[in-house]
Amino acid sequence: MRLAMEFLHRKKWSGFAAGSLTGIAAAVSCLAAAKIMGASGGFESCASMLVSLFNLDISRTVYFIRVKPPVADYQTVQFIGMIAGAFASAKLSGDFKLRWLPDNEWIPSFGTGRLKRLAALFLGCALLQIGASIAGGCTSGLGISGMFLLSPAGLLFIAGVFSGGIFTALCIYRKRY
Repeated sequence: MRLAMEFLHRKKWSGFAAGSLTGIAAAVSCLAAAKIMGASGGFESCASMLVSLFNLDISRTVYFIRVKPPVADYQTVQFIGMIAGAFASAKLSGDFKLRWLPDNEWIPSFGTGRLKRLAALFLGCALLQIGASIAGGCTSGLGISGMFLLSPAGLLFIAGVFSGGIFTALCIYRKRY
């Protein structure tokens, strides 16, 4: 037990340990609950519940009525669990603190203005969610579970993610190297 607690209190985990535990979680999710891991559906379910809660006009669209009705489904619970797990991990490692975006990574490319950094962050997240909706899944759904199940869509998705990541890194960080 002491060894497990020491492991959980580490600030950084090895990629092999984190990847192995993610793979085990994907297998347990698939075998025990007959559900694949996927976070983008949780975002959409939460958005649907918020739209319904505030009784906005878009809550009466076909998408929010038939595709993502305002219910707490498996992906919503998984989404809440990811947030809770990230918080617990940060608290256990002593690394939790409220802060703005990390300056050392953003200032060279976006300057010191927080609004520009938040706009870039929001745009990137929105594009990621739109892409996940079009692709039929996100990194966890298509990437992890898709690879786990040897799905052709998962293989194509991972190839696209790596290609897009390399291109984006070259565009943003090329000036510095």
